[in-house]
Amino acid sequence: MSTQNVEKILRKELETLNNTIDKKILKGLSYAKEAREHKYLLARLLERKRASRLSFFSKLSFVPTFFL
Repeated sequence: MSTQNVEKILRKELETLNNTIDKKILKGLSYAKEAREHKYLLARLLERKRASRLSFFSKLSFVPTFFL
């Protein structure tokens, strides 16, 4: 599965989870379980973004050598 597909799925899951949390807050129910899951999914999403950004910059490190 490509990185973009995984990011899209994670974003969709976060959106669904946010809606669930919002509904529970309005009803006055506990949302601790959902908050933990939200924290986990958000960490996964940020980890993927960070990894893709680092791989992009590592590829750019070869560019200056071609101009010398």
